[in-house]
Formats: sequence, C-alpha cells, structure tokens
Amino acid sequence: MNTAKNKLIYTLGFLGLIPFIVSSLAELMQVESLFGIQPLKLLITYGAIILTFLGGVLWGRALHRAESEPANALLVLSNAFAILAWLTLLLDSSAWSLGLQMAGFATLLFFEQKLARSSAMTSYMGYYRIRLILTSAVIVCELLVFGNHIL
Repeated sequence: MNTAKNKLIYTLGFLGLIPFIVSSLAELMQVESLFGIQPLKLLITYGAIILTFLGGVLWGRALHRAESEPANALLVLSNAFAILAWLTLLLDSSAWSLGLQMAGFATLLFFEQKLARSSAMTSYMGYYRIRLILTSAVIVCELLVFGNHIL
C-alpha cells in the first residue's frame, strides 16, 4: 500500500473519532444539546452508523474473498452487526444501547483480528493496528458515558 493511501486511511480513521469524543465529552459535561440534538443521542446514533459501516467491511471482504476464506460466515456476521447496531437505536435504555455497541465493537475487532492473522482480512498489515487503536478509543468514549449513566 502506498504512503499517500496509508496517510489517508489514518487521517480518515482518526477524524472519525471526533464525533465520539465530542459527543462523549458534551454528555459528561452535561451539555444540553449539540446542533440541537442531545449529546447522548448523537453518540448512540453515530456509534450505530460506525458499527454498521465496519460490519460492511466484512461484507466487502466476502465479495472479494479468496477461495479459502469463509464467505458465508462473513456475510452473516456483516448482517448481524448491522442488526445489532439498529437494535441499539430502538432501545429505550441508553445503558443497554451503549453496552451493546461496546460489545459489538469489541466482537467485530475480535473477528477482524482472527481474519488478519489468517491473512484473510487484508494484505495491508497496518489495518488491524489502526482498528485496534480506533476501537479502543471508541470503547473508552462509550464506557465513560456508560459509567456515568449507570452510577
């Protein structure tokens, strides 16, 4: 992978953390609204979108898989993460929504790590490293808000 593409991947990945960080901090600081929307709602909605997006990576991988990869499992997992993300938008409990999203992000990372070890996920070895960093940051943001809501 060329350096320009590598830089773009990192830039977009870290820019994608901004809504998590801003909405989490606003929620923790008890800001009533950001752009007319409650910070908690922004956090949960954005989390659901990103969880679905990342699940879509598995779908894309299944479409472009090598013959040795488990395409059917990737397709099912991709849809499972999308349904989980959607469910987090329907729940009346923000603690459950955040808890399920954190579990979803961690589980998705686990499956991607398994695929990366088998060289099935991507030929770009830095992908898993950046996913680990970004997912950890997302889980910390959601965990702080989660802790604030259950304590």
